[in-house]
Amino acid sequence: MPRINSAELSAYNPRDTPAPKDHLPPIHRTPNEIILHIIHTYVKDSAYPVRDLSALTLVCRRWRAIVEDASFLWGRIDASEGLAAVRKGLRMAKGAALHITYTQRRSKTDQSAFFKAIGERISQWRSLVVNARQGKHCAAILETTIPPRLEKLHLSGNPALWGRSHDEPLILFGGAAAPPGLQDVHLEDIPIAVTPLKLACLTSLELGGIYDLSISEILRILSDSPGLETLTLASMEDLVPDTALNLPPDWTIQLPSLSRLFLIYLSDAFTHLFLSTLAAPHLQQLHVECDMEGIPSSQLLNDNLTRLVPTLTSLVSTASEIKVTITRESGYKILAGGLEIDMDLVDNALLHFQDSFEWLSSHLGRRLRILPIHLRIDNCNSNIAYLEWFTSRAVVTKLTLWPNSTWDVNPGIEGIISLLSNPIPSSPTSWYLPYLETFVTNSVRPSGSPTIVQMINRRHTTNREQGEGGLGVPKRFTEIRLSRGMLLNPIQRSLRPTVEFLKAVVTAGEGAEVFWEGKKWTGTGLEE
Repeated sequence: MPRINSAELSAYNPRDTPAPKDHLPPIHRTPNEIILHIIHTYVKDSAYPVRDLSALTLVCRRWRAIVEDASFLWGRIDASEGLAAVRKGLRMAKGAALHITYTQRRSKTDQSAFFKAIGERISQWRSLVVNARQGKHCAAILETTIPPRLEKLHLSGNPALWGRSHDEPLILFGGAAAPPGLQDVHLEDIPIAVTPLKLACLTSLELGGIYDLSISEILRILSDSPGLETLTLASMEDLVPDTALNLPPDWTIQLPSLSRLFLIYLSDAFTHLFLSTLAAPHLQQLHVECDMEGIPSSQLLNDNLTRLVPTLTSLVSTASEIKVTITRESGYKILAGGLEIDMDLVDNALLHFQDSFEWLSSHLGRRLRILPIHLRIDNCNSNIAYLEWFTSRAVVTKLTLWPNSTWDVNPGIEGIISLLSNPIPSSPTSWYLPYLETFVTNSVRPSGSPTIVQMINRRHTTNREQGEGGLGVPKRFTEIRLSRGMLLNPIQRSLRPTVEFLKAVVTAGEGAEVFWEGKKWTGTGLEE
């Protein structure tokens, strides 16, 4: 909902509302405008706005007059409330702006009846959000009619069930340009012809799975939208630069207002072109996700990004740690501050990761090299080479072992815990990940996991015997978070580990805080 503005307040004139008396309770002495603000704040994010407004009319005669006479409060129309509520909202909104939501999985309204009802008021539409596998009734309206005051358009669904194909895309508004006030556009997995819309002056743009779109048209939209604040381009692998693009050598994508950028599963060539020509001095978040099968990291991260380096440096300047996630044998993620890089299907994942990490460390400032690292291993089948590299080249202070497995005993987990329980064979005075202070895992068995207790005990014993701060000597744990595997069946998951196991963890931890399923162990039970 838009904020209440002075025009709406000046037009608002509740009927039969007596002037407040000094002897009345405070709520009755509150000016109508203040009550209106309170009600608007209450319902603006409600999932059932018509229901909640109807309930507020029952408080008293004064509130009923206030709510029923404020037509703009009734402008949020959501199919999840049912057709009767939809019709009441349209009736009570009168000529006010309409903000329409249709989510098929939540809808309690027949799609045909819903879009027939709102289609009759298309001149009042300000926003339309449709998330539906099947959208032919919505498409029938948008194909032929322009909502003249539309500011927000979000459409997502299933291409086949919208009655269109990529060869015959949906052409909105009879082929005319989009309404001039349209600023927020989200089109996902629906074959829509974007070029005829002549999108411009946008503040938010998200395009996902849109195939009938050229790089030239994307660059044209961005050039005509200097006020763009959020941009997402996703799942458009066919966007590959060619010689016909013919950009000048010093050409740049000027987006001075851009704060959030997501480039997800585009071709590596287009992703690199975009990043190497981007000028976005106020960028606060960058998420790059790529399929890098057969492609070295240098194809994406290289000296052609020199122009973007100051922006990237600013993005990581707020980081207090670097989070590295080993997702599978062939994937990894690096998250530092507002920068997130997610590489998938890479060949020789460890070498690929090393090259990416080294490029970031050498180009984005010395501070990045000395930040503590939170290492998360999701697949738990990673080669010992990962632990060796992190031990010799980085300061890992937190380790999360989070396998997606229903195994009662996960061999990958057991192998990593075994490595952490003993000195490095080639260097008996040194341990893997010696700076480790926080340990997190979801692989505790119903009866407990003695290997975890053994690992904690051995590292702490070595710390006591060889002294804190010795070269290669493991630090003491300060925090230990344990839980059950996410994919276990409900009976297995409901079983708590034995009290003896948790007490053994506390004893071995020697003062470390111990948590089970997010709740702190007090020594006699879990905090509620």
